[in-house]
Amino acid sequence: MSAQPLPDVTAATTPLDGHRLLHCWHGAATALLAQRGRLDQENVFPVADGDTGTNMAATLTEAVAACTPLRHAGHLQNALAGAALAASRGNSGIILAQFLGGLAAGLRDAERVDARALAAAAGPAVASARGAVAAPVEGTVLTVMAAWAEALAAACTEAAPPDSLADLATALGGARQAAAAALARTPSQLAALADAGVVDAGADGFVCLLDGFAAALATSPDADGALADPDAPMLPESLHGDHDPARLPAPPTLRWCTEILLEDTRASPEQVRGLLADLGDSVIAAGRAPRLKVHLHTNQPHLAAARLRAHGRLGPQKVEDMRLQYAAHHGPAAPVGLVTDSACDLPAALRDRYQVHQVPLTIQWQEHEYIDGRTLTAADFYSQLGRSPEHPRTSQPPLTRFERLYGDLLSCHEELLSLHLSARMSGTFGAARLAAERAGRGRVHCLDTRRLSAALGLVVLGAAEALADGADARTAAELARDLAARTDIFVLVPSLEAMVRGGRISAGVGKLARWSGLKPLVSVNAEGAAAVSGAALSVDGLERGMLARLRRGKRRRETERWAVVHAAAPAAAARMTAKAADVLGSQPAWVMETAPILGAHVGLDSVGVAVTWRG
Repeated sequence: MSAQPLPDVTAATTPLDGHRLLHCWHGAATALLAQRGRLDQENVFPVADGDTGTNMAATLTEAVAACTPLRHAGHLQNALAGAALAASRGNSGIILAQFLGGLAAGLRDAERVDARALAAAAGPAVASARGAVAAPVEGTVLTVMAAWAEALAAACTEAAPPDSLADLATALGGARQAAAAALARTPSQLAALADAGVVDAGADGFVCLLDGFAAALATSPDADGALADPDAPMLPESLHGDHDPARLPAPPTLRWCTEILLEDTRASPEQVRGLLADLGDSVIAAGRAPRLKVHLHTNQPHLAAARLRAHGRLGPQKVEDMRLQYAAHHGPAAPVGLVTDSACDLPAALRDRYQVHQVPLTIQWQEHEYIDGRTLTAADFYSQLGRSPEHPRTSQPPLTRFERLYGDLLSCHEELLSLHLSARMSGTFGAARLAAERAGRGRVHCLDTRRLSAALGLVVLGAAEALADGADARTAAELARDLAARTDIFVLVPSLEAMVRGGRISAGVGKLARWSGLKPLVSVNAEGAAAVSGAALSVDGLERGMLARLRRGKRRRETERWAVVHAAAPAAAARMTAKAADVLGSQPAWVMETAPILGAHVGLDSVGVAVTWRG
């Protein structure tokens, strides 16, 4: 519980102009950054995913960093609110952003902010935050915000002494005490908090924010420096020692914490909340048309995206795996965490067993943005691929996607091993390596496997098994390097159209292939580049060519493990599986549909076989 000492602010304060108001929000962000590890630790509601402090700190930190000082306080608050909405993360971050937006609406015409102006804006701001949540719950940050706003209004009534009307510090001090008292009562209002022996993390974060804001009243804006990185990793022990194991919170029942920025929309927040109400819980729609920030916990993020795209353009998104977050924080599979990307075709059951965390790539298609495999599933992708006149474009994950995951995992793992698709085919490995340098502080080991799809999956699975057996990061990385060198993949591509449209093969080569009727057999060479290793005039001919290469490999070395992937071609995959099993002398470790990010480049009906040969 946060019962922080009341800041010693005794000097009378003049109303705040925009410059000093930004300074106060800088102080609030600094306070959240200082307490984010503790807040993450006490995060049990609505799910125990250990990120409330980080989400609140990141939302406010990024908003403050995006603002330049303005003399007009109302204009400054409006700029801060807009930046916070764009930067907001998680349930707590989006509620905070909506609160800041509510303050901006109330302070719109205020050149300077005094106690009266802030009190008048506070009540509607809290109502705005509560209104953004589909099912508000007492004992959360909403309850504590309301107690603060009520106390602030009471300090500014006509009956109050004149001095308190002019003294913003005094008014804020009294309201902060009311908020702290409300925070202490949260366990009596919410059973999940009482069971875990903690107060509400979001409410605690709000009180921290109040402390930082008030403390800044007594200091000069000239002292403001750059804010710390909210995703910087914390030491593993900082998030593990205070909870009684007998009071461990239950794992999340809904898997995906989903956030989507809906742009160019005419829908109201109320419409959007109704649209998504049956898909999960913690449904929030913040902001106002034409731009809404949407949040929910769900098992079907792709359905949320599908419904929202009928009402606007899907912009940047974040979809995080709360079950894996919970497992990593409360029962890590190994001291070393394992990360890969969505170009790794490895079945979900194996990823869950070994706690393999995926950083998804991004797909842009028909004016919308999607997260590979999450807001656009393989089934939805392939059902549309053959009908759409526009070909999807793909891109590497943004750097922040890596930094956030690394920062979170390094709080519960000694080190991380991050294995990625070939750098010759994507900038994903480069982004991972840069994020490791910025956020990892020598604790993240990145490897360009020079492989992709099921070949990358075989490498990742081998490394996961080694880590589960106690291997350290460097030993597992050497094993992964060795496995990659011993793993081949061959992909039967019935048409070069997708590879031409996706820019993987030149238009001239594609035209020649169409003219000749040749169909390619594609492989990945030792340097990690795609190569045409054969061609035929028919799919049957391609199958014979693939089997011949498998026989050639089998004559040299025994089969260690193999897998089959396909792009919406289950019958062709089953046929190839049976034939390859006869050649390789064993059954595949898995057969699965390849990720959309890969299907975009090989096209419908492609089939791939990846084999790891014994050393």
